[in-house]
Amino acid sequence: MADAVLLEQRDKVAILTINKPKANQLSGEVFETIRKYLDPIEMDKNTLAVVITGSGDKIFSAGADLSSGFGDFSAVDFLKRGQDVWNKVEFFQKPIIAAMNGHALGGGFELALACHFRFLKKGARVGLTETNLGIMPGYGGSLRLPRVVGRSKALEMMFLGKQVEAEEALALGLVDRLCEEGKTLDDALAFANELAKRPPLSVRSILKVTAMSPYVSPDLHLKVEREELAKLFTTKDMMEGMTAFAQKREPQFKGE
Repeated sequence: MADAVLLEQRDKVAILTINKPKANQLSGEVFETIRKYLDPIEMDKNTLAVVITGSGDKIFSAGADLSSGFGDFSAVDFLKRGQDVWNKVEFFQKPIIAAMNGHALGGGFELALACHFRFLKKGARVGLTETNLGIMPGYGGSLRLPRVVGRSKALEMMFLGKQVEAEEALALGLVDRLCEEGKTLDDALAFANELAKRPPLSVRSILKVTAMSPYVSPDLHLKVEREELAKLFTTKDMMEGMTAFAQKREPQFKGE
């Protein structure tokens, strides 16, 4: 049996590919495998960015696979497992890019919303379509979608189970970039490689502060911001950045 999620390393970028033809649906195996891969990636100093994509060229992910029920879990515990993994994506200490090489619907789009950046193939659609099945988003979509498009637009999309075309998705800020057919992964990798050149400790601190911001008071946000910056003042990367600036050369950051 083929692995539910494939891991590939390209230089400093890890690629996770959901590999569940025909629709790359999200099973318990997919959640557990993504979690299993993310743990060592987060600790690996040589991996500085992650791209998540889907197999094939039609569907990034069509959402949860409910065909076999919840297994040995209750419905609540089954959903919490998925929520926990998508939370791990949102709070990951390295940039994660969703390379949506096809439609991203239901839980598949909830995964994309948890990622830090979203690239979408032209002609593909995104949406939280759960109400078409008489249910609702269960992997954090009702939390994250309103942050992107506002409460009323998010309610409209969720109530109507609307699939949003690529151009509208870009205009709404649901995605960051539209990609030509066959180029979504390449575009995401090019961007990931640019991010990999940036100072890893700075990137980690920025991700930490911005991820916690919606959940804490402004005062706590600013407290953590100044604490993180104070730590960066003591790093070798900070000295390298200052020295390179003075010498008018490109800095070589090492995450130290």
